Amino acid sequence: MRWALPLVVLLLLQCRPHDPLDVDVSSIPVKVHIDRFDRKFYGASPAELPALKKAYPLLFSPGVPDSVWTAKMQDSLLLKLKRQVDSVYPDNRFIEQELTGVFKHVKYYFPGFHTPRTVTLFSDWDYTKRSLMADSLHFLFIDNFLGRDNPVYAGVPEYIAQTMTPRHLAVFAAASVAEQKVSYPQTHSLLNKMIYYGKILYLTRAFVPQVPDSILLGYSSVKMQWASKHEAEVWLYFLDNKLLYSTDPKLDARFLDLSPFSKFYAGIDNQSPGMIGRYLGYRIVQAYMQRTHTPVQELPRKSVDEIFRQSKYKPE
Repeated sequence: MRWALPLVVLLLLQCRPHDPLDVDVSSIPVKVHIDRFDRKFYGASPAELPALKKAYPLLFSPGVPDSVWTAKMQDSLLLKLKRQVDSVYPDNRFIEQELTGVFKHVKYYFPGFHTPRTVTLFSDWDYTKRSLMADSLHFLFIDNFLGRDNPVYAGVPEYIAQTMTPRHLAVFAAASVAEQKVSYPQTHSLLNKMIYYGKILYLTRAFVPQVPDSILLGYSSVKMQWASKHEAEVWLYFLDNKLLYSTDPKLDARFLDLSPFSKFYAGIDNQSPGMIGRYLGYRIVQAYMQRTHTPVQELPRKSVDEIFRQSKYKPE
């Protein structure tokens, strides 16, 4: 019965739930322009500095003397970093491929989106700098996507290093677009901020639908499994402790900010992933979008009350 296995595979594929974010963007016109400022700067001589300052005025603070810039050009650690970047990204093909996918999806949902010019530069080991959208420019801090085991990341905490891979490049680029679409809540309750981050995560997922949630959230597979397994328990903890409508700023550090784990002040803390409040916000937004079939482009302007009420979120 040679036909049995193909038939089983076909039936399994037909039974898989349809992902509403799995859209066809093949016909969306996008032209990505990548400007490798990192190579131009660290490959230049001090004599070429005036020309670089003229070509990239936004990247040179007026009050900084030229001696600082020439010292950076010749800094041995930064030149070592350049060699690592060049080894991971010898050309622009991978970057262009990743950004093309992101910008095609953005334009699918937001047709008025204009593809920015991407300028690659170094963050100088500042892992908080990944991707920044500024009008018609996209600043991509390329030194933060070299691979978790790259020697230049020695000493970086594991929960951060695991997000510093080429696979995360598209996610951070997509997130920087999503952040422009969602307004920060005026009322600073935990629930408002959870759903704020949930909106950003959902939009990011819409712009890079092929990535798993672990990459989207910056979790290891073990931490992702913990979040999924204990979702209902965490939600009950928030309810029992009346945290949802609390405006206590200390809750940010416990449940929203980048950290190795969330802080329940219990024995489970070390096993939990950080930013568990963002995860719950993402799950609430997911439930709302699945239940209401709201178009992605309308999500940013939906109120917290509407999203929370109509999501009927109740993890099992």
